[in-house]
Formats: sequence, C-alpha cells, structure tokens
Amino acid sequence: MSAELTLQAPGVPASLDLVHGLLQRAWEQHPDVVADDRMRFEIAVVEIAGNVVEHAGDPDPIEFELALRVEPDRVEARFQDPGQRVEVDFSSVTMPGELAESGRGVALALLTADEVAYRHDGNLNHWLVVRRRAA
Repeated sequence: MSAELTLQAPGVPASLDLVHGLLQRAWEQHPDVVADDRMRFEIAVVEIAGNVVEHAGDPDPIEFELALRVEPDRVEARFQDPGQRVEVDFSSVTMPGELAESGRGVALALLTADEVAYRHDGNLNHWLVVRRRAA
C-alpha cells in the first residue's frame, strides 16, 4: 500500500532537517524497505534537496515542495520549486576531485538512485528521484 508524504518548506539549510524527518516517517510507515535501498535513496534525496536549497532561490530563498511515495517496486521523491531554471546535463556529470568543496550533489544522486530527472515547466523546477526496491 502506497501513501504520499509531503513537505512544504522554505529553501534554507535548516529545512534539510525537515527532509530527513520526512524520510524517517516514510521508513517508520514502511519498515519493509531494506536498509540498502533506504540509505541510497536518502543520499540521493538529501543531495537534490541541498541543491534546491542552495541554488534554486539564489539570492533569495524560495519555498519548495517534496512528495515521497513508497511503492511495492520503488521509492520516489518529487521536488517542485518556483526557483531559477537549472542547467544540468546528466550525461556529463562527474564526481569532482576529493578536495572540491562543492559539485557532488547531482553526481552522488546519480550514483545512488536508479533514476534522477529534471525538467523546468512554466516557472517551476521539477526533480524526480527513484530507487527501485530490492526484490
């Protein structure tokens, strides 16, 4: 049985704690999601949330929405925000050097999720993060 958990929050660093809290609620409601899937999904979701907080509202914070769904075959997160359009070419994303202070977010999300997608529609950014569940 799937249910959607949602969050609306300001795009500020403190809201990342709210994202972690929403993920924790999802795992409490769905203890059948295995630890590896939880960990990898959380990494991807938190990295995309960090990018939304850091970049979408630059220079002024914006509100973002996050919807989490746990399905029998996957877990998914959908972000939406009215921030600036993001220019990202998933085919050219690479992990920066170990001394780099930024630039890991999308690369980590791509490594830990099965699907990461972005689109800009009208004046909204939409991010999708999907992790297929272990059989």
